[in-house]
Amino acid sequence: MVRYEMYWKQYDFFKIPFVEREDEDASQCAVPISTNLIKQIANKTGNEDNLKDVLADFYGPKTSTEPPWPYLTRDADRSVLEPLAQWDSPMQVKLSCWKPGLNSLLVELLPWALLANHSQWDLWLFEGETIVLQIPAGKVIVPPNFKEAFQIGIYWAHTNTVHKSTALKLVHDLTSPRWKEGSGSEVVTLDEEGNVEADITLGALPGRQKLCQFCVSSVVRHGIQILQIEDRTILVNNTPYTIQCRPLLTDHALGAGDQACEIPETATFSLAPSEQSSPAKPSSVPCWDLLQTSVQGKVEHPLPLRYMLFSAFPRPDAGGGSAAWSLPAPVRPDFPRQSLSVPGEPNAGLGPSSRAVVLTYQEHLGVTYIILNEDPCPRMLIDNKCPVPLLLKETVKETPRAEVYCRPLPANRSLHHEFYHHFSSFPECRQKDTLPTLQLRTTSGHSTTDWTDPIDINCLGTQVVFLPGFGCLYVDVVHEKGTLVLSLAPEGSVDAVINHSRSTKLSFRVLLSETSVSLSDDITSPSGSVELLRLTLTKLLLSLAPAPSSLPLEPPVDPGVDMAPISALMPDGSLIEVCCSSLQVDNQLYNRASFHFPVLLCQDQRGGADPGGPWSSDDNPADSPEALEEFKRSCFLRLRMMLAGDRCTLEEVTFQLQPARVYLEDTFVYYIKTLFYTYIPDRAIASSVAASQRRREPGSAPVLPEQVLQSMQALVRPVRLQRLTIRPVNLLVSIHASLKLYIASDHTPLSFSLFERGPLCTTARQLVHVLAMHYAAGALFRAGWVVGSLEILGSPASLVRSIGNGVSDFFRLPYEGLTRGPGAFVSGVSRGTTSFVKHISKGTLTSITNLATSLARNMDRLSLDEEHYTRQEEWRRQLPENLGEGLRQGLSRLGISLLGAIAGIVDQPMQNFQRNWDMQSSAGSKAKGVISGVGKGIVGVFTKPIGGAAELVSQTGYGILHGAGLWQLPKQLYLPVEEMSAQAPNSHLKYVWKMLQSLGRPELHMALEVTIVSGSGQEHAGCLLLTSEVLFVVSLSEDTQQQAFPITEVECQQEPGQEAELTLTLQQQRVASDTDGDGVRERLSEQQYQRLVDYVTRASQFLSPSAASLQLQPPVTLAEPPPSVAKSYRYLVDPAFAKVFVSKFNAVKNKALRIGFH
Repeated sequence: MVRYEMYWKQYDFFKIPFVEREDEDASQCAVPISTNLIKQIANKTGNEDNLKDVLADFYGPKTSTEPPWPYLTRDADRSVLEPLAQWDSPMQVKLSCWKPGLNSLLVELLPWALLANHSQWDLWLFEGETIVLQIPAGKVIVPPNFKEAFQIGIYWAHTNTVHKSTALKLVHDLTSPRWKEGSGSEVVTLDEEGNVEADITLGALPGRQKLCQFCVSSVVRHGIQILQIEDRTILVNNTPYTIQCRPLLTDHALGAGDQACEIPETATFSLAPSEQSSPAKPSSVPCWDLLQTSVQGKVEHPLPLRYMLFSAFPRPDAGGGSAAWSLPAPVRPDFPRQSLSVPGEPNAGLGPSSRAVVLTYQEHLGVTYIILNEDPCPRMLIDNKCPVPLLLKETVKETPRAEVYCRPLPANRSLHHEFYHHFSSFPECRQKDTLPTLQLRTTSGHSTTDWTDPIDINCLGTQVVFLPGFGCLYVDVVHEKGTLVLSLAPEGSVDAVINHSRSTKLSFRVLLSETSVSLSDDITSPSGSVELLRLTLTKLLLSLAPAPSSLPLEPPVDPGVDMAPISALMPDGSLIEVCCSSLQVDNQLYNRASFHFPVLLCQDQRGGADPGGPWSSDDNPADSPEALEEFKRSCFLRLRMMLAGDRCTLEEVTFQLQPARVYLEDTFVYYIKTLFYTYIPDRAIASSVAASQRRREPGSAPVLPEQVLQSMQALVRPVRLQRLTIRPVNLLVSIHASLKLYIASDHTPLSFSLFERGPLCTTARQLVHVLAMHYAAGALFRAGWVVGSLEILGSPASLVRSIGNGVSDFFRLPYEGLTRGPGAFVSGVSRGTTSFVKHISKGTLTSITNLATSLARNMDRLSLDEEHYTRQEEWRRQLPENLGEGLRQGLSRLGISLLGAIAGIVDQPMQNFQRNWDMQSSAGSKAKGVISGVGKGIVGVFTKPIGGAAELVSQTGYGILHGAGLWQLPKQLYLPVEEMSAQAPNSHLKYVWKMLQSLGRPELHMALEVTIVSGSGQEHAGCLLLTSEVLFVVSLSEDTQQQAFPITEVECQQEPGQEAELTLTLQQQRVASDTDGDGVRERLSEQQYQRLVDYVTRASQFLSPSAASLQLQPPVTLAEPPPSVAKSYRYLVDPAFAKVFVSKFNAVKNKALRIGFH
């Protein structure tokens, strides 16, 4: 693209000719430019240019979301600098203003199209039977204007012929006809925005042909049609191994159903291993070997199927045969993930003789991406301990969609494997997935032996089968870290099969009386932190224990049946349990905004047990196993997770929830959604933007599309579980939707059935989809209850439910009493009658109250008075506690509504007039506002009194319900805590950066806020900074350092009986004379003197002097040290923090004195 920038003056008319090269003549076509045309272009922008935008265009960062020239969206680093022979091609000229605010004319010379060859072949372009041009690999040219359909050709040296593809025709109108044109030849149409496939067959002899597959795509950028020719299949090796690849295309099966697969020799190419420092480089598949049968009528597939074989051997064709290659992997879109067993040398002669590699299939804009990764968790590992090679066959019940090949098992080797059942059903989430049976036979002899009986591998343990031509074979099936391990051993090595090692077990149990977690907003509120949500867990139990064994209760009766030892059947995993007696999610914005519900999620007290008081040493469920199990059964929430032997692989998940209440409000959900972006770190956003910009920079290494990378990560690491179970859930859901019409549903009963899947291997997206469909179906089945619970209809479903509960109690309670005696029967009749009257009264009052509340809210909305609506919502949050208070509030609001209806006729026009006056609107806008206010006032005359009357009924009903204790909304457990920014504590980084830089390499162990008590008893805020060498005392009011004590010269302790007081004692150094006795000795500090005395005292007990020396020596007494001067400082602090500070102080001091091990 060529750009000319011109500054125009008052010229009448001129022309701009174009020259391709300096040594050639100018083009016959010139662009006429006149003064009027320039004025028209300049006037198009107008005077709406913002000064900030103009300055940002010149001085701002040069960032652009458009791909660089030549606008190739797939790969931005193609070399386009080398000149190619061009020809006369149509060009288009675009005239525009260069930049806003400047009188510069931009003349852009644009080609009509660009053709990029991104394949590995040098291509020829044909138009009809005429060769138009040649496009070298990796080059971009300007094509001629095609008048007919064009073809792509490749020169094949073996046949000395240029082979052509199907004819392609560019379509610029989507309504153009699409059928065969010309003399019976097929023509494929290519839209301006689309892609098509083009195949070229190389060679003429069957069995020696190759097929090149291309993707021809078209996009339009800046008025230029970009045509790209790419290899249709891209291979990426993300493994650390050098892998050999053989791509095949065949129209028949590659092997018999009961024989090993034999593949003829075909061309191979190598894939270099990936490095950790740089991403793997994509490699395209240049051509496929075409295997066609020469027998007429033997074609099994109308279209050739694509297969790939892989090997990790450096030279797999050097005598390895088919055993050196993996089984053919079908390249199909319905098999997005396959786990391959790639043969290779065992690591250090040990381990499996194969590499577990995941092959992922993805399509993006017509290009197929085949990506190889190491399998983090292989499906199966087969260990053949027999001295003879075996052949394994999978039994497929349904008609397979692809060929199912037998797996050769080398003698005394282990390798990975994946059933056809596994990769053909991925990523489905079946409710109960059973593995198919398998059969074995030997392959060592020349004669064909029979297959064994079908072997069921769904049951773990050891079983014995008879292998024809060999004898008894022990088959052991175990699960290890998510992998199914299948061991095959002869009769003599059965002990090696069933002898499993046992690892050490870890077990612990944590009991928490209460745990609370809050979600706060520190970004949007400048004054301080605002609490949004609070999650409170009561009586929380966290436990880790060895997984329970699933052993049979009694041994088998038949003594001839072999059983594995107990250690073989016991799982080697761990069980994590999270149990919670009560859970509640509070809306902490209830007291700050006009939200309807103070609680979002809580336990339904009618269906769950009372959590009771907090735990204590006397009330501990962990004292006995029976009490612990009883507590687990009564918990509101229970989560069980089974881990494998490595304690990292999750195998089973079980979730159970007791009946709960859910309160949802659309305004609260929308508000939380607006704050969601504030919790995403800016660094993550900046890194993703920088990564995308790096991909656009020319000269960088080729990268895969972002969609392909994301899909690849999900396919390589799927969600793998042996079992996922969610117990039936019963919910009472209340929903308030503040749409054009206020719609509310009160305590709608929703029941969801059991959700159970396993074994599970799927993507996270598919699992979420299955869960959503399961619970959406459950909610759909209860649609009648949802409609019947609408408050605008009076909640007839709630009334029916209350009447049903009352009638049930009226008959059930007397019957239960009758079974226990006459006295219990009389009591049952009394309680049943009371419950009947209570439920009838509650249901009737609740239905009337909900209807009145919904009517009042809708009338307030229809009044079109925002101030009246807001005032009513604030008052409606003040629920009455008894009948008298309900009547008083209802009458007062009825009176306010009547006064508002009368005053609104005058108030609404005046408000609109005042608003337009402040905005300095025109006279017409003022008149329109006054008329609109009159209309609102007239509407309010009718709606406000109706709303007030409905509010009177609503408040009276609430008063009766609350006064009788028949209805009560759950309340917040804790009021929101508001932390002002001005009262926030200082960060420890402030002290490190501001006050501790003089220490060189400061290490702040703890910063403790205290109250400093002066000698006169005055108190002021301060902070103790504990470092490795010095203890600093900082005044918070002055924000300066007041004192500094050497860590070795002070003592820190809590006063006995006063845990909230810290005492620092400074020991002054003892000043001794220069001479001591007859000589000069070194001055010792108090600390050194105490250590010397302590050493002499401890060492003297190891001396054993004789009796004579004891009689001659006078008794030795320790010299008393001279009195030292000590000064104490007092600080008031939180007792819990004081204990931690004293402990850290002693540890730091001992390290400074080199006492103990540090």
